[in-house]
Order: sequence, then C-alpha cells, then structure tokens
Amino acid sequence: MRRALALAYATAFLGVASQAWADSDQHLSSAQGDISFAQREMGSVQGAIDRARAEKPTPEQRLANGELLYRTKDYNRAIVVFSELVQDLCNDPCQTLPSAPAYADALWLRGETYYAAHEYLAARRDYKYIVNNGNDSRFQSYFGKALARLVDISLRLNDPPESLQELFTKFNQVPPAQVDAGLLYAKGKAYYRRQQWNDATQAFQSVAANTPYTHQARYFQGLIAMKLARAGGDPNQPKGGTTSANYKQAIEVFRQVTVLPPDTPEHQHVIDLAWMAIGRLFYEMEQYQQASEAYAKVGRDSPEFDTMLYELAWVYVRLGDVQRAERALEVLAVTDPGSPYIADGTLLRADLLLRAGAFDKALQLYLGVRAEYEPKRDKVIEFLKNTDVAVFYQKLSQQQLDLLDQNDALPPIAIRWAREAEDGPAAFAVIDDINECKRLLKESQILVDKLTAMTGAANRVRAFPELQAGEEIALMLINRIGRARLEIARGLDDEEPSSLGGEIGQVRDKRRALMGVMAGLPTTQAEFAAREQQGKRQWNAVSQELTRRSLEVDQLQAIVNGLRRMLRDDAQKGIARDPEAVKRFNAELDANERDLKRYREQIAELRRYIEIGRAQIGMGDARYQADAEARGQFRELLDREVQLAGQGQAGGGAQRYAQRVSPVLAQARQIEDQLIAAFNALEAQVEKRIGELRAKIEYERGQIAKFQAQLDALDTEARDLVGQVARRNFGIVRDKLKGIVLRADIGITEQAWEVREEELDRVNNLIGERARQEQLLDEELKEVRDDGVDPTDVPQKK
Repeated sequence: MRRALALAYATAFLGVASQAWADSDQHLSSAQGDISFAQREMGSVQGAIDRARAEKPTPEQRLANGELLYRTKDYNRAIVVFSELVQDLCNDPCQTLPSAPAYADALWLRGETYYAAHEYLAARRDYKYIVNNGNDSRFQSYFGKALARLVDISLRLNDPPESLQELFTKFNQVPPAQVDAGLLYAKGKAYYRRQQWNDATQAFQSVAANTPYTHQARYFQGLIAMKLARAGGDPNQPKGGTTSANYKQAIEVFRQVTVLPPDTPEHQHVIDLAWMAIGRLFYEMEQYQQASEAYAKVGRDSPEFDTMLYELAWVYVRLGDVQRAERALEVLAVTDPGSPYIADGTLLRADLLLRAGAFDKALQLYLGVRAEYEPKRDKVIEFLKNTDVAVFYQKLSQQQLDLLDQNDALPPIAIRWAREAEDGPAAFAVIDDINECKRLLKESQILVDKLTAMTGAANRVRAFPELQAGEEIALMLINRIGRARLEIARGLDDEEPSSLGGEIGQVRDKRRALMGVMAGLPTTQAEFAAREQQGKRQWNAVSQELTRRSLEVDQLQAIVNGLRRMLRDDAQKGIARDPEAVKRFNAELDANERDLKRYREQIAELRRYIEIGRAQIGMGDARYQADAEARGQFRELLDREVQLAGQGQAGGGAQRYAQRVSPVLAQARQIEDQLIAAFNALEAQVEKRIGELRAKIEYERGQIAKFQAQLDALDTEARDLVGQVARRNFGIVRDKLKGIVLRADIGITEQAWEVREEELDRVNNLIGERARQEQLLDEELKEVRDDGVDPTDVPQKK
C-alpha cells in the first residue's frame, strides 16, 4: 500500500515537472524566434529610410496635390503647397531661373490661387515673373494668360491709367497662337481704362462669339456707346442738335447682350446688368414704360434684384402707379432686409402709403425706421467725437481687426457706407491690408513658436519622416528583443518556486513589477499607430472640453446681447425705467462683457497650447522615454536573476533553465546594443538637422521682426491720411443717418398733420352736415307755418 502511494506521488511529481519543462521550452523557443527575427531584420533600418525617401512625393505629385486643393477652393492650403514647391525648386533664393520643368506650372498655379483668394498684390508678383521670363519655353504657354491677369489686377487695384503703358508693350510680344478671347478682352479693358474708346471697341469686337468672355465684351461695348452718347459723340446724333443724350444705339448694344445664352452664373449676371443698364437709360430718356419692362427682366436670384426693385419703384412713381411702386418696395423689404436700399426704400414706401391715406401703416414704417437708425446715428456721432486722428485710426483698426465691446462696436451698415463713400475703398483697403498683415504676422509668430517647441521636444524626429521611419524600425526590433526577454522571464517563473527569499526574491519582485510595461511595448507598425491615436485622443478630449467652455461663453454673450436689446427696445417703446437702475444694469453688463472677452483670450491661449501639445505626440515622447527606462531596468534585473538562479538559489529546475538561457540573453544583449547604436546614429543625424532647422527658424523669426517693424512704420504713416479720409467718410455716414432719421421724423410729423387735417375735415363735414340738417328742418317748419298750421295744434298720438 505504501509503495503504491509513493509510486503515485512520484508519477504526479514527474508529470508536473515535465509540464513545467515543456512550458519553459515553449517560452524559450518563442524568445529565440524573436531574437532571430531582430537579428535578421537589422538591415531593414536603412531600408526603411531609403523607402521613406523614395516615397517622398515628386514635384509633379506635389503640383497635382496643390491643384486639387485649388480646384476645391481650399486656397490657404493650396498656397502653402505651391509656395513650398516653388521654394524647393528655387536656386539660391531664385537668383537664377530654376531648371525644374514644374517650376513654371507651380508659379502659375500659385498666382491663380492668390488671384482667386483676392490676394492681388501677391498674384501680381507671380504674373510679372512669368511675363518677364516669357522667352523661356516653360513660361511661353502662360505668357498671354499672365498678361491678361495683370490687366485685370491693375483695374481691380484702381491703378492709374499710365501704369498700363508697360503692359501695352508686352501685348505685341504675345505669339499669335496665344491671342485668344481672354487676351483680347483684357486688351479692350486696358484701352477702356485709358479712355481710348475706338481701340477698346475694336478689341472688344474682336472677341468671337461663344467664348467665356463674349458677354463681358459686348457689355463693355454698350458702356462705350453710352459714354459716347453722353459726351455727344453718338454718330447718329447730329451736331448742334438737342443737348439731351440719345441712348438708342447704346440700348441696342445692350440688347445684344441680353439675347446671348445664360450658360453660366457669371454670364447670367452680365445679362442682368445689361437689362439694368437698359432700364436706367430709358429712365434718363423719360420712357418709363420701357424702363419698367427692362427692369422686370431681372430675376429674383440675381445679385442685382434689390437694386432693380428700388429703381423700379421710382419708375412706377414717375408713371403715377403708386400701388405697384409700393408693392415693389414691399417685396424689397421682404426678400432682402439687409439691402443698402432698405432705408430709402422703406421711407419711400411710407411716403406712398401716406399719400394713399394708409396713415397707420405709414406711421408704423416711420417709427420702425427711426427706431432702427437712430441708435446707429448715435453710435456714429459718439465715434466721431474723437479729435485725435491717430486715436480715431487706431479705434477703427481695432474695429476691423477684433470685435470691440458691445458699447464700442460700430454698426456694420455704417462701416459699409463709409467704405462706399468718397475715397472709402482706397482708405479702407489700407486698413484691411494692414490688419491682414498683422494677422499673418501673428499667425507666423505662432507657427515659429510651434516649430521652436518642436525642435526642443523629445519627438523632434517627426520633422524628418525618413529618419523617423528608420528609428521606428530600430525601436520596433529593440522592443522585439524586450518581448523575447519577457518570454524568458515567463519561462523562469515556471521553473522557480513560488516563494524566494534573499537577493533573488527582491530581484524577482522588481522584475515582475515591470512585466506589464514590457508586455505593452509596440512591436508592429499597427501598434505604433495605435499608440499615436491614443495620444491624439487624450488631446482631443481636452480640446472638446475647451470647445464646450467656448460654447458656454458664446451663450453668455448671447444673453448679454439680449439684455442690452431689451433695455434699448424698452426705451424705444416708451417703457419708463429708473435711470439709476438702467445705469447699474449697463455697468453690470459691461463688467460681464469684459470678463467674457478675457475668457475668450484665455481660451485662445489654451487652444494654442493644445496645438503645441498635439505636435509633441509621437516617437520620443514621454511614453517612449518611459519604455526605454523600463527596458533597461528589466534587462538588468533579468540578467541578475538568471545569474543568481544559475548559482542554485532558486532550485535545480531554475538552475538548469538559467544555464540554458544565459547564451540566449548574451546574444540578445549583443544584438540590442547594435540596434541601439544604429538608433543613436539616427538621433545624431536628427540633432544635426535640428540644428540646421533652428538656424532657419531663427532667420524667419528675424524676418518676422523686420516685417513687423516695416508694418509699424507703414501703420504710422497711414494714421494721418487714412484717419482723415475715414473720419470724413464717417461724417458723410453720420449725415446720411441723420437724414434718414430726419425724414422719418418729418414723416411722423406729416402723418400726424394728415391725421389732424383728416379729423378737422371730418369735423367740418359733420358741422356742415348738421347745419344743412338744421336748415332743412327750418325750411320744413317754415313751410308748415306758411300753410297756416300751428305745430302745437297737431294732435299727439296716444
């Protein structure tokens, strides 16, 4: 019995030992496979670098990417792509003409992108470069197109006519094969700008039918015919005849535009402009019925619809059709409440209603106009109290650059009218350009700060994708060896007893504490990508929380705006409130608005920090540094544990296992050292290139400082001139707003007077009717008396 029991125990012990032996063999085999893989793939580090360099897009591919962005109207990104390509293809900052075939295409597309983004000065620079190098075969295909663009930019920037003379000398250099409709149209516009009517007419007539510029060319022909008629140059009008212009020929030219096919939205707009021109010419000729028919041709979806309705209303007024005039103005108020004609149109409509006897409707319109424009007038008057032009200019620039407090902001319609007033486009263009430069310099400074932070960050290898690809492969293999050590450690756990004391027990506890970290080391590209996404998700969570806070600020701003409007509307409706309470409410609203403005600034600053934090995610960040530290500690602890186990401190099984894995660990250390050396070599290359990048960043920082100084100088020069022009224009706006409010007040007074006159007429009519009735009664009584009948003798009814 005892012998059988002993045999059973021995069999069970041998079974457990054999199972432990099998498990440890499996872990060792897996570790050897990982080490062999790392040794075999050591040469792939340089291969990854070479592949990344080969995968770098060619200039043609980058050109296609930029063109795709341009076609999708993503102009900002397209400009970045084209600018980088142009800079990369330049030789010694473009002191000599680059030899790359894609350079001309990149320069042309960048100019087109600038043009589409309304960056006309930058576009002009690229177009001039193309025109000046038109003799080069690569630029010849763009020569005529660039020349046409230069004419258009000159007109858009309102350059003096003399500046076009240089372009006329270039027109003769265009090869005949490139003289197309676009170039002829541009040539005609240049002649038109110089008031050379015959040459302009000849150029416009040369534009063939069924081209993208046919409609525009025919429209310009109508404008020339109109100017000739006003100047007395109409060949159909006899010399010394009537002084009134005869626009029949101009009208016929404009009619030729209206019969052209509306095949594009741009062409439809030209057709609408032609109908508007016909209507205006008929109006000047006092042929109001024909004018109304022309205006009626403009569709509801036309950009000129609001202008057409207002002018059509005046045509109906001249025709004496008050009802149709009032209907046109009513449609204007409903379809386009933001139209610049809405104030004059509403007052005209109120006048018509007043003349028609609709006193209540007229009064409502007058009161509405006064309630809307009187606060705007007060804002402009308060704004014009600035006596210092520099302060005026600074405040106006701030109005354009950033939103002021609610109490300081100018009404948008006042700014729009000031822009449209005399010399307004030029003055406000200076302000807009300076503010745009300030914005771009600010964004450039932020970009420089980001790049500076990136060069000092642990993940700076991301600036060089090919080196990052090599480091990723090297780190992947190093982590693979770390995983091999993890497998060896697991096999050692199968051999060692559960409880160990002394040094080996302490070493094992520290080693086991690091096994979770070792198990999480990324060893494939998918795992590296997953770690990248994990870091981005963390920053995305912070960004989303900041967005929620920004929405709360916007909601609070909406509440403040609503409270301000309530106080203003109550005052306009005649609701009496305690002046001290209103003053206290406004002071609280001002304080809250200042807090909201400060919160927005803090949110913008935090948003910048988040962007910098996102840029510091990736290879070499804190997670990878923690991995490297854990790998080193795990390696040293495992080597010491195997050494102690080989000395017999963990039993016979562990001793035999330690003897088997010692050569494997030595091989792993050797391969790992080679991979670390390769990784460090790549880091040395990164550090060298980072030094070059830092030098470029510092150069750009200096350039930004220089541009900022130049901008400050230009800003100082513009303060006096632009400030004077802007203040004068806002004086015009003030007078216009005063006129609107005054007309509304006059209308209210007229309405009250008309109501009074109507009431007096009604009272007078009632008095007259009473007198007439009394007279009739007297006459009847006299007739009765004349018949000899005494009214008192008439028998009464019972």
